[in-house]
Amino acid sequence: MPDMNTTHGQGLDLFTRLKQRPRCPVAGLLGHCLVAMDVAAGLVEVEFQAAPHLFNPMAVMQGGLTMAMLEMAMTDAAIGLTGLDYDAVLLEVNCNFLAAIGPGPVRCRAHLARRGRSTAFVAAQLFDGQGE
Repeated sequence: MPDMNTTHGQGLDLFTRLKQRPRCPVAGLLGHCLVAMDVAAGLVEVEFQAAPHLFNPMAVMQGGLTMAMLEMAMTDAAIGLTGLDYDAVLLEVNCNFLAAIGPGPVRCRAHLARRGRSTAFVAAQLFDGQGE
């Protein structure tokens, strides 16, 4: 993914404020780190750490924790890209697991697809260190 422009409009200020926003304890467990935000494109990129102590008996990331990574990135997108004016609560989610997640850094890209008066629609994808 190309470098995201975090200086578009209030982007840098929003990025800094979003990065400093208090997080839940599980964000620390998953190694949550906001790395980029492109306000104009409606994108947020977050890095997580897939650590072996989070894996299921088949030695891959447990599905619920994978979903937690996606949810955190989508929340960052919904809150950050709407100007940090609102908190976000997940109303519904549909997730398709296409491949197992092994150990190492994981990147999640979340895209604010549509914003209504009280609801935002966000899509997210996880990628391994090789962008797969």
